[in-house]
Amino acid sequence: MSFALGPLIFLTPLALLALLGLPLLWFVLRATPPQPKDQTLPSFALFEDMEPVEETPDKTPWWIIALRMLVITLAIIGLSTPVWSPRQNAEDAVFDRDVLLIVDDGWTAAPNWSAIQNAALGTLGSIDRDLGVYVIGSTQTDLTDALADRLSPQNARGFVQAMRPNGWRPDYETLAENLADLETNSFDIVWVSDDQLGEGFEALSAQLTRIGSVDAIPVIGNDLVGITGVATSANGPILSLARSQDDTPLQLSITAYDDTGASLATARGAFEAGATTTELRFDVPESIQTGMSWFRLNGQNSAGAVWQWDGAGRMRRVGLVGEGQTLQPLLSDAYYVRNALSPFATIVEGTLDELMDEELNVLILTDVGELSDSAEARLSTWVEDGGVLIRFAGPRMAAQSDDLLPVRLRRASRALDSALSWDTPQELTSFSETGPFARLSTTRDQVMIRRQVLAQPDPQLASRTWARLADGTPLVTSETLGSGRVTLFHVTAGPEWSDLPLAGVFVEMMRYATLPARELATAGATTETSLAPRRWLSGFGDFVTPAANARPLQIEPGVTPRADAAHPAGLYQGGTLTLTLNAGAGWTPEAVTDWPNGVTVRSTGELSTTRLGGFFLTLALLLLLIDLIVSLVIAGRLRFGREAGVAIMLLCAGTMLPDHADAQNRTAREQSEPRDEVMQAALTLRFAYVITDDATANTKAEAGLRGLSMMLYRRTTVEPDEPIGLNLAEDPLNLFPFIMLVMPESGMALTEEESTALGQYLRNGGALLIDTTSGSGIGTQTDERLTNLLNGLDVPPLMQASEDHVLSRAFYLLDGFYGRYPGRPLWIESGAGTQRDERRGDGVSTLFITDADMASAWAVDEVGRPLYSVDGGNRNRELAFRTGINIVMYILTGNYKEDQVHLPALLERLGESDDDLPGRGRDQNRNPRDLTPGGDR
Repeated sequence: MSFALGPLIFLTPLALLALLGLPLLWFVLRATPPQPKDQTLPSFALFEDMEPVEETPDKTPWWIIALRMLVITLAIIGLSTPVWSPRQNAEDAVFDRDVLLIVDDGWTAAPNWSAIQNAALGTLGSIDRDLGVYVIGSTQTDLTDALADRLSPQNARGFVQAMRPNGWRPDYETLAENLADLETNSFDIVWVSDDQLGEGFEALSAQLTRIGSVDAIPVIGNDLVGITGVATSANGPILSLARSQDDTPLQLSITAYDDTGASLATARGAFEAGATTTELRFDVPESIQTGMSWFRLNGQNSAGAVWQWDGAGRMRRVGLVGEGQTLQPLLSDAYYVRNALSPFATIVEGTLDELMDEELNVLILTDVGELSDSAEARLSTWVEDGGVLIRFAGPRMAAQSDDLLPVRLRRASRALDSALSWDTPQELTSFSETGPFARLSTTRDQVMIRRQVLAQPDPQLASRTWARLADGTPLVTSETLGSGRVTLFHVTAGPEWSDLPLAGVFVEMMRYATLPARELATAGATTETSLAPRRWLSGFGDFVTPAANARPLQIEPGVTPRADAAHPAGLYQGGTLTLTLNAGAGWTPEAVTDWPNGVTVRSTGELSTTRLGGFFLTLALLLLLIDLIVSLVIAGRLRFGREAGVAIMLLCAGTMLPDHADAQNRTAREQSEPRDEVMQAALTLRFAYVITDDATANTKAEAGLRGLSMMLYRRTTVEPDEPIGLNLAEDPLNLFPFIMLVMPESGMALTEEESTALGQYLRNGGALLIDTTSGSGIGTQTDERLTNLLNGLDVPPLMQASEDHVLSRAFYLLDGFYGRYPGRPLWIESGAGTQRDERRGDGVSTLFITDADMASAWAVDEVGRPLYSVDGGNRNRELAFRTGINIVMYILTGNYKEDQVHLPALLERLGESDDDLPGRGRDQNRNPRDLTPGGDR
């Protein structure tokens, strides 16, 4: 039950009944003790001519009574739980029924998750504490617990604060079906929306308007960008992107990673103004293309900004062996294979011996009859180690063949169109439901087979057949061999024996036939195929471990699975199959521009509330203190001498009148004196960051140093205070042992004063960390932003810190240096750690340069929650913190761990024996082996 007075809502209105007692309180406060009885004494006549020193009023002054009445009134109002809720009208200001709070918590809500949470929390602040709240995420498919758990508004706040976006889109259709059992006009509904249309949006809107009055709060903030698909090309993959807002141009970049999480390459691109789609193209060597496993859109923290590249789309490196073929292109089998592979593969041609020395994923033999014993043994070992061998039949194979085949063959070929044959050419009619061609169609092209090699009858022939002719004879057979696979096309690769090389389906057959054994995706799945989750994507785009009760993914042939509540975006694996579900696959951004009738659209400001109870109670307490002081003064129990009274009057006058002299000199004093917060660094340890023109970079640097300071406080004896921003030209830099500069996207250049101050700071022993945040590599290509920044600064020669540098063991034992992007190089002064340098007598580097975006990995808010997603998830974030701690310990303590006295302790932790120490039977130039903390060893 609540009471509204315009935009002011009282959640405990019964407390206001105490205001009815104020008139009675007025008379009580005015009451005085009974008048004393007069008694005349003759001796009192002596005092008639004397003036009294003090006079006591016969009743309480009216202004004191008014002050006390005001104190009690403010206290009563404060206890009635007042809330300021500036809605448009008073009729909408009160929830008179239990509230159904629906929050969009799919990956499309991740970029604006803080705003969505704040909108939901603001709504809860205006709900009467006697009413119930049911909190429902739009990605939920089972509402049994949600509708059974009636929360108070206060408990609902904790529930909302604990919510996180999920790695799939909202399922409005299922949500509408689950709400169908609720009675009509039974709830007040608030829908905090991510402003994106989804399947079933109209059905859910209709269901909600039936249940009760609906307030919709669409949250529109950061631009939502997602990866919707990946295609292949000769120069590298091509990624399709979409975004939700098109009013301004948008620069962006994507980084490619391999299976271990190491970054391989970065591509840059842009959205033009007015465009919602674009493409980003990688231009990288073939060897890098084959290692690409997944991509991340930099600067976007959502599951849609991550794309896992499955086997069917990934570029592969194929070796093509063609022996004994004619040099005329149209008569060459290799010509047709080359054309079929060109959209998705890099082709290397040569002899078998030459190709076996190459790093290949697939090897194709066209009409190679019997292999030599040595070649067959070598090729068999290569297949067992994971290679894919594809063979095509022909006259040579029909005459004689070896054992490296999926099935045993009959001698000679079967001719279906010769003059002596009763058979007519057979048509390709079916693909096996258990093979990788199951999703392909035979109706698009009529493929006629005129000649083929036949397989010997075998009990396992049916299970090894991927494609059949109309008479049931196999056209394509395959068998797993170790970790690899051998596949045979029972016709030639050219048009001599069939029309297959001329058909469009041949390209798709080659696409799936060249997949590694574990990357056949859903093509070779049956209804009994079950894939277990290996990793999931959170709504923020981090890889997480699947829940213990996660259900396996059941595959239906011909049906492409999509990420949902039962199977979030991530990686799924079965016995021989691997499947990736991407959150942004096929996503088309579409904002909600026309809400259905019955839905009242609110802005986030309309439903935001402010609790005023604390303000009223604090004001009442302050006035009560003033009343106490005044009462003591009137009663004569608090006396001030004349001098004290004059001092108090002058003090009050001084606070009220402006200090003209100070007003005239304040500006000059502020310019000449350092800020107080900067001077505090002389008393407490603080880290600093350089203030740039880019507010985003400044915020990231401050949050990053805050997170690093928290970790240092928890894990070491270093206890830094809050970080502070510095102006290089005006603030005293020598008060800070460590300064960080996060490079703005547009770069920055130092003025002459800034270069002089920064150079002097480095010569005096200060340390500067420059983070370009690009994740694209320093040293491999010129970074113009870094060149412009260092121009005019006395920078010594730099080198890349190796894995055995003292930085890798200053506090933690590390095998590399980490940030938001793992495995990035860290550049330091080339003389650091190897010779004494004039900058610091201990040879410690004063300059550190990286592109790993360490600030994002360290960044946390005021309560310690991470602000940015990190490649590699929480494990990589932990390694980034350890990298930062090592850098700080290296800066503060020097390179003392280079001393030989520490080697026994380090080797003991690494599992080495004392006999391995330098000078004890081991090469003295060999460095101790470094391990990643938390590893298996």
